[in-house]
Parts: sequence; C-alpha cells; structure tokens
Amino acid sequence: MRVIAITAFVIFLNGCMTVDQIKASKGVYCSGVYKGMRAVGRTALSATTGVVMSDVCDTIDDIISEDADGGTDGNNSGD
Repeated sequence: MRVIAITAFVIFLNGCMTVDQIKASKGVYCSGVYKGMRAVGRTALSATTGVVMSDVCDTIDDIISEDADGGTDGNNSGD
C-alpha cells in the first residue's frame, strides 16, 4: 500500500513539473507545425471515436491566465 501511495505522489509531482516546463516552452508546443500535427490527430480521434478534444495551446493559455489572476477561481469550496 505504501508503494502505491509513494508512486502516486511521485507521479503527481512529475505532472506539476511537466506543466511548468510546458508553460516555459509554450512557443515550441504552440508552433504551427505542432499545432497542425495535433489538429490532424484530434480530427482522426473525433472521426473514429466521436471524442472532441481541445488543443493543448488553449489549455496552456487558460493555465497561464489563471496564474496571472492569482491562481484562484470561484469553484474552490474549501474541502
């Protein structure tokens, strides 16, 4: 059980570090070439499964704007 908890914690920390790295190199991830490749992948996914995904650059923009606003939103219930 401890191994699972430690593994989950390490994965969570790596996820946080990955978001920071993506924010730092937004110009690379949001360049025209990568946006085009992701658009093709999203179109194929949508056509085959019906799942609609947003572009990661939109998500990065949302995260950056939340950080600029202080990182708070109205959905925190304090639980």
